[in-house]
Amino acid sequence: MKKGFLITNVLALFFSIVSVGWLVYDFIAFGLLHPKSQYLLPVTATDLRLDRFINIGLLVFLASHVIGFMAIAAQFGYFRKASALRIIALILGIFSCVMLLGDIACLSDIGNEYKQRGLAEGEWHVLYRIAEIRCVCLFAQIACLIEAFILWRKIRADEAVLKDEVLFTLIHCIGAFCGGAGLFFANVAFAVRILHPMLYFTFPILFVLTLVPYCFLAVYWLVLKLKEKPADWYDEKQFQDISKAGLISMFATVPFLAAIYIFNYNLPKGPIDILWFPFYLYFVMFVFSLTSLYFGWKD
Repeated sequence: MKKGFLITNVLALFFSIVSVGWLVYDFIAFGLLHPKSQYLLPVTATDLRLDRFINIGLLVFLASHVIGFMAIAAQFGYFRKASALRIIALILGIFSCVMLLGDIACLSDIGNEYKQRGLAEGEWHVLYRIAEIRCVCLFAQIACLIEAFILWRKIRADEAVLKDEVLFTLIHCIGAFCGGAGLFFANVAFAVRILHPMLYFTFPILFVLTLVPYCFLAVYWLVLKLKEKPADWYDEKQFQDISKAGLISMFATVPFLAAIYIFNYNLPKGPIDILWFPFYLYFVMFVFSLTSLYFGWKD
């Protein structure tokens, strides 16, 4: 466990520092490309290279956060308790991942507006704000990694044992957050009646991004539990908590989804065509995680 902890945290720190450097590049590139879009100036080969590296940077940011999630999961497996900084870094990382969709949409709109000789000032402002927020997210992640390196020397190898309580609570916290975020985006799509083609191409990306942190933690938990006997996976209280949470999830989600199905039955090509499964998954994840946390904290 100690070796895996060091590898993931070193990789995460490396990619985080590279991402901060890439953000500096993005700000410089934005400053050079923005006037070209604003005044509809001719695009040069240098401008195209700048744009290409901006797009590559999105993959770097995604890799940085994915490895960061793995590193933070390893920290929860190594340390005995969750620190506030660790949880904040994880939640901010989720925000930054979701905002990658905003980067893609804004860059695409700017390119289309330029080709049509139009202005895209609003998209540029959004890009700058996203970059600023991502900078905060990355610095929080770096601070979390540095804190982990400072603490790991103080913990003896025989003390670095996963505490089920910590990981159990963390998974359900992230599940409630990811489920709530997914429900928010899905309800916006229902309320605004976003056009079918736009949902078809954009929502799968958002669907994946909002599930990445929860899936990584769940898989990490499962890998650890495969080393144990199935009877030892949960203590008696945890088993009772998740059993009650599962029952409440079933009774809460099925009638609600049935009402949505009936309401949208006669609406041609509505958002329900694409969103029914993500909405159900988000809803179950949100209710199950929230009720599991409630029963766990209640006693």
